[in-house]
Amino acid sequence: MSKNTKIRDFIKKNAYYLAFVLCLSVLVIITVALIVSSNQKTLDVGGNGTQIEEENNQNGNQNENQGGNENQGGNNQTGGNETQKPEPPAPTVIIFEMPVKNAEIIKDYVGASVIYNQTLGVYSGHKAIDFSAPEGTEVVCAYDGVIESIEISKVNGTTVTVNHGSGLKTVYNSIEANDNLSEGMTVEKGEMLGTVSLNNKTEYLDGAHLHFEVIEGDSKVDPNKYLPSDGK
Repeated sequence: MSKNTKIRDFIKKNAYYLAFVLCLSVLVIITVALIVSSNQKTLDVGGNGTQIEEENNQNGNQNENQGGNENQGGNNQTGGNETQKPEPPAPTVIIFEMPVKNAEIIKDYVGASVIYNQTLGVYSGHKAIDFSAPEGTEVVCAYDGVIESIEISKVNGTTVTVNHGSGLKTVYNSIEANDNLSEGMTVEKGEMLGTVSLNNKTEYLDGAHLHFEVIEGDSKVDPNKYLPSDGK
């Protein structure tokens, strides 16, 4: 018997087993191929997933930072809107006390024009108010301040000037000043400065009266600006 004949006889006798082995081998090869392919896909998906997750984390951090910045900006803007600047205090309204109570105004303030001075017999300016009252009538300080000066003249009589600050002053002429009054003394509104007198010789014929002036800065202004309208 030849070698080829023996091989054919062996195949015929063992054909079933050989076919089983062949099929089993094919199945093993296919299974191995599928496992390898599945692992490769898993690795690919895992790598992409990690990259996507990192990108998402980065995007999330950026969004959080942007959100934080926006919130900070919003808070600053809101705070700026809610915080209001304090309104400046209203200017103090100064109202004088009448320097002489129940007095008659015999000469009012005159701005640009002139009035007749019967004592001197001339027309002159009169930037003051003359309050007529009996000699000895009390003269009080019109507003809180400090005695700036006390001047005594044989012609113009006694003049007391009170400095109220901020360039505002009041002048009391033809007054008999109190003995305890002195320069630099602090005086209050309504405090007695002296009494009405006749010592101003330039207005002697007008009788006993207080010659009252108001100064703002370097200018004499109308005292009516500060005097109560119901007190005259």
